[in-house]
Amino acid sequence: MRIAHISLDEKFIDCAINQFSLLKGVDSVFCVKTENSTLKYIKSPDVKLFQTFDEIVEFINNDHFDYVVLHSFCIPQYKVESLNVPILWNSWGYDIYSDESNVLAKPITLSLYKPKTRAAANIKPKTLHDRIVILARKFGIVSKRQKKYDALISKIPYLSVVLPIEFDYIHKKYPHFKFFPFRYIDPSDSIAFTPYTKATTSILLGNSVDPTNNHIDILSILEKRNIQCTVYIPISYPSNQETYKKALKSFAATLKTVKVRFLEDFIPKEEYFKIIDECSVAIFGHIRQQAVGNIFRMLYTGKKILMYKDSVGYNYFKQHNVKIFNIEDDLHQAFFEKPLDIESQKANYTFVLNDENFETYIKSLQGFFDNITKV
Repeated sequence: MRIAHISLDEKFIDCAINQFSLLKGVDSVFCVKTENSTLKYIKSPDVKLFQTFDEIVEFINNDHFDYVVLHSFCIPQYKVESLNVPILWNSWGYDIYSDESNVLAKPITLSLYKPKTRAAANIKPKTLHDRIVILARKFGIVSKRQKKYDALISKIPYLSVVLPIEFDYIHKKYPHFKFFPFRYIDPSDSIAFTPYTKATTSILLGNSVDPTNNHIDILSILEKRNIQCTVYIPISYPSNQETYKKALKSFAATLKTVKVRFLEDFIPKEEYFKIIDECSVAIFGHIRQQAVGNIFRMLYTGKKILMYKDSVGYNYFKQHNVKIFNIEDDLHQAFFEKPLDIESQKANYTFVLNDENFETYIKSLQGFFDNITKV
């Protein structure tokens, strides 16, 4: 079986390359769209570089592939429509979620932004036409663009998600989807259980400069509750949020009890882990699924995690009896006075260990491709 992969130059792709190299009977070709002659994030040499998606689509359509894996919906919709092989859609989060203010409703629509962040990022319908489309949608009137999008989604047979609860949500709207059991699991991330005994006021906030992190609302809560702390915020990506990044930095400069340290440059994973391992608390303000790799790392190493009650992640982890906390009720100064109890640390560690068991996962992925070969 020949599998083509479509991606951008992203840090997760090396993990996928390693996984697919372990599969029997599966020959993969990774097609990376980049305008540069060298890659910044992908280190593996086992990729083909293309300057345009047109070139990728032409290559795949003419080279006898059985399936194509989309590593996120990174390719324009009209180019996806041009592919003549079945699609395995590996969703990342941004590509299956839309905010209530978005004209195009993706498979899961939520209110993704808290008020202060929404205002700072100027997230709202841009035109009168947009407002009309959104209002009409509430009455069941669907735009031509939406119909075209839904028609395309209905033609994609397979979907993978980060959290199983997402597939349940999406399957209600698009019942044709079959589950594609692919995830970016890296066996090198596995570590032995070591109790975390520090109690610090160092906090990891979010995983990027994307406004879906709701940084400004969380920083406002910390300041309003007079919590003296140091907050580390990764802001090296995405690159299309310069305006919001400036607003975030300006807001951070006004804080008195909260010290903010921005992680501005992309750094190797090992160096990043050293920084976040010094944080005894992590706050993830996403409403949609996001930053699961960071969340698992913090659970794995015995840290306390706070999320909003109405977030997809909070509800998923609560369903699985993971010991996490909520921003609304638990975020106060006393929260930082002692680490998570050892029993909860062990339980959280075991949850991640079982969820990310690489041997079990690869068997599942191999079984998936063995079965679709027989169809």
